[in-house]
Amino acid sequence: MRKRRACDACHSRKIRCDQALPQCDWCFHHNASCTFQQLARSGSEAVSRTQSPNPPLRAAVAGAVHSPPRDQPLAHSLPRLVFGKLHFAGRDLGSISFYNGLPIFSDQGREWIRSRSGQDAVLPPLPDHSFIPAPQSGVDLSLPCRAVVEDYLSFFRRSHLKLEFPIIDSPTFHTTIQAAYGLGSGPLPDPEAIIAKACVLAFLSVISILEGEHRPAAMQVDSHKCALKAHHLLLSVPQTPCITTLQATLMLSIHQLFSGQIPLCAVYHSVACRLVFMMGGHVIADPWTAPNQTVGTADWTAQEKRHLRKLFWLCYIFDKEISSRTGQPPSVSDDHCDLTLPGGYLEVQYMDEYLSADVAHLDESAAPILPGDLRLIMIKSKACRLLYSAEALRKSDADLLRDIRELDEELEEWRLSVPPKHRPVLSLSRDRWMEGDAPKSIRTVMIGFEYHHLMATIHKATSRCMAWTARETRTCEMDSVKSSLALAVEASRSSLLTLRTAVHGLLEKASWTIVFYPMSAVVTIFCNLLWDPLHPRAQDDLDLLDAAPDLMRCIRRQGMTESEIVHQRVADNLLAELACLGRHAVVRARQEGHVW
Repeated sequence: MRKRRACDACHSRKIRCDQALPQCDWCFHHNASCTFQQLARSGSEAVSRTQSPNPPLRAAVAGAVHSPPRDQPLAHSLPRLVFGKLHFAGRDLGSISFYNGLPIFSDQGREWIRSRSGQDAVLPPLPDHSFIPAPQSGVDLSLPCRAVVEDYLSFFRRSHLKLEFPIIDSPTFHTTIQAAYGLGSGPLPDPEAIIAKACVLAFLSVISILEGEHRPAAMQVDSHKCALKAHHLLLSVPQTPCITTLQATLMLSIHQLFSGQIPLCAVYHSVACRLVFMMGGHVIADPWTAPNQTVGTADWTAQEKRHLRKLFWLCYIFDKEISSRTGQPPSVSDDHCDLTLPGGYLEVQYMDEYLSADVAHLDESAAPILPGDLRLIMIKSKACRLLYSAEALRKSDADLLRDIRELDEELEEWRLSVPPKHRPVLSLSRDRWMEGDAPKSIRTVMIGFEYHHLMATIHKATSRCMAWTARETRTCEMDSVKSSLALAVEASRSSLLTLRTAVHGLLEKASWTIVFYPMSAVVTIFCNLLWDPLHPRAQDDLDLLDAAPDLMRCIRRQGMTESEIVHQRVADNLLAELACLGRHAVVRARQEGHVW
């Protein structure tokens, strides 16, 4: 029997289905749920016959990981995003892809593009997301040679990863390795050995994907195969709250994030957050300043408490990143956590001697650097809550503008606290970094990206203000709304200028997931060109759009996965189309001599 290739809605209407994710074209433009219930039903019957000793985790992950044969579309019914919605100057134009920031224009958005540029937008379909296949009988879940694992651990201890991504505690991880290879001090229950094995495989997968180009040639394992094995092992045993389970789950979440598998990343991340909550990592007294505090952790050593707290901070950081990309509520509520910064954290954040030191001789018990700046991430969390939560969508213009001003002040206070050498600038000119003042480290570049993206995110919230569409709006209120949006556009320009000055040498081996930041900036600049094509900087903005494809192509030029290559091709085509449409809008406005 021939397998049906149309979603339920298209099948019932006898129309062609393009099978795009998360919604096909017809369902997306009609705001309808895009489902494949008949296909999903047959698949679920097969899954139900497989008994799992870990039904809660299997149930949570099953919908995200079971992949159909290549000739079948994936069963799905994903909701429209909120934070990922694309608003500009009072218009709801569609949404934003949570992986790479590519726009998904709605009918209203396409009509607006047509009215401004005089052209129909010919936009490439977004690529499908990769999913881990369902477990199969007889799958190889073996570990590599133990010497390989020891080499990876040694590499980790010598790299800056142990400061920025403290995913394991090196001294105690030896015990995990022994358990995984069945070399413990006594007979271990099978679940403990299996979880240890999953943890080791997850560790290999993360190191391989984060440091793939820096590892010696002798240290090459397949990152995705290791993650697949760890995934299957975790599903095969009951999950108990312990450091080993937490490490394995968190590392799989990080692997999926950097692989672009955001839906599965979000599932594993939520499990990791629950585990760290159950272990008290979110409320434990700061072990760097109060190592003898025993409330809830009387039987924990100081080293174990420090490591648990590091794992909490990693969960917190990635929680805000995932939430901001997907539009989904965060798993970690700031109000329920002790967010006291680790003792000594601020002293080492921007200390050049610490960042360039021989990490092999640095004590892992010292305060971690962690990805990004925790203070900036806390402001991001607050921005999501005040500007993009369900409650925020009901705010009046006055309340929204007040919150934007408050967040802007906090962001500026943070910026001024950063040492001048690493401090993001408010606005970049085209020639600012032509005199040798370019950023010297990926960390500085990434913090600059995060700052300008957060600045744009905060001020783009004014696009939802009713003042844009109200018949009677006070001049002062409209001026506030417009000036705030102008700040978002300027921050987006700065993101692309940062990319232009830093891409060669610094970002060639970076994860391609960072393309989310410049791509979001491109979309904002494009929308501003359509809205105000006679702006004095319109030509400069067109030049930025023209240069964007070549700049983004330089990100992670080596070691790209098949998924990343596909996304890059789609991004190239879309960027070229946006630049073309923007140019048409500017030419048309100049010919007609006015702005609509």
